[in-house]
Formats: sequence, C-alpha cells, structure tokens
Amino acid sequence: MMDYRELLIRFAEGRETPQEREFIKNSIAKFIRQARKDEIFRRNWGDDYLEDVLSELRKTMILQKSLIEEKSFISWRYFLSIVRSCVEEFYSKIRPSEEIPYEVAKPKTEQDERDIEETKIFAYEDRVEEKAEGPEFYEVMLDLMDKKDYPVVCYYLCKEVQKNCNKPKVISEANLYKRWERFKKKLKDHLPYEPSADAVKYFIDRFLSEICQRQGYI
Repeated sequence: MMDYRELLIRFAEGRETPQEREFIKNSIAKFIRQARKDEIFRRNWGDDYLEDVLSELRKTMILQKSLIEEKSFISWRYFLSIVRSCVEEFYSKIRPSEEIPYEVAKPKTEQDERDIEETKIFAYEDRVEEKAEGPEFYEVMLDLMDKKDYPVVCYYLCKEVQKNCNKPKVISEANLYKRWERFKKKLKDHLPYEPSADAVKYFIDRFLSEICQRQGYI
C-alpha cells in the first residue's frame, strides 16, 4: 500500500520518483475531469496545464510540509482532499466567482474537521472517487498489458474465480508460469498506485467478461 505521508514529504522535497510524480499528476487530472473543467484549464493554461497545477501543488506542500510530518498517517481520501484544494485554488485565479461543482463540501467527521483546521484544506467527497476508481483502474491495467499477456492473465484470473480452467494450448506449463511472474513484476514496477479491493474486483469481473470470455481465452 502506498504511504501517502511519505509521498507528500518526498514531493515537497523534490525527491519523488518518476512513477510517483506521474501518479500525483494523474490524480490532479482525474479530479479536473470529474469536475468537468479540463477544457477551461486547457483554454486558459494550454495543453501543459497539469504541469502548472503540479508546480502549484509543490509550492503548497513545501508550505505545509511541517504539518504533514506531524501526522502519523495520511489516507487516500486525505491525499485527494489536498489535490482538490490545490486545483480549486489554481482555478480561482481565473474564475474567482465560479466554483467547481460538488454535491457535498462539508467534512463528514470531527476528525476531518480537525484535519481541515490544521492544514486549511477542504474535505473531499469520497463518493466521487469511489464511483470512478473501478473503471479508471481497469483502463490503467489495460494500458499496462500487451495482448500477449491476455491468455496468461485470463488463465490465472479464471483459476482464482472458477478453479477449473483450461490452460492456453500454445503455451507450455513452464512458460505460462514464467510469463505470469513477468507480468506481476511489470505491475509491481509500473502500477502507479495501490488499488482498493473494490477496484480489483471490478477489474477481474470486467476483464473476465469483456476480454477473456468474449475473445475466447477461457
């Protein structure tokens, strides 16, 4: 599981890895898309607007670094609240009277209220993220796969769900295992974040249905 506290500290210090930087950038892009403001950002800051928002977020994290270091744990939801606050602040530079629409802007718990008071960061409406995480994780996984991975992934996912599954005929048992291990290593090296259990279930169900069954791998 990703340590968001350490991630934010490294980002504030400019020590994040390329993968971590891309993960933060993707989180910003996701928030802007969910708010349906990507065209406004692009129109006002150009196609590289995400780099500008990323720079703004780094400035914020430098100022907030001591507060982040005082916390023993930072959750995924809290990390997203930081992203939201930065995006809204950046957006307000050109649209001070227009708000990014969200159904709920108030914190849900006393702890959230304390966190906001400490860091001056808005609470994040978690239902938005939960709704989007499954489909987005599915697309992330497809981007990481080559088509030659499909029969291998289908076989091992099928074994997890159905137990009795036919091995791909054109791949030997030894090569099947080697390719599965290589695929797991590729995920470990390139997957930008730790998905939730619900997102993993969504991926497995949809991949088995849309890829494995429809394309005849199982």
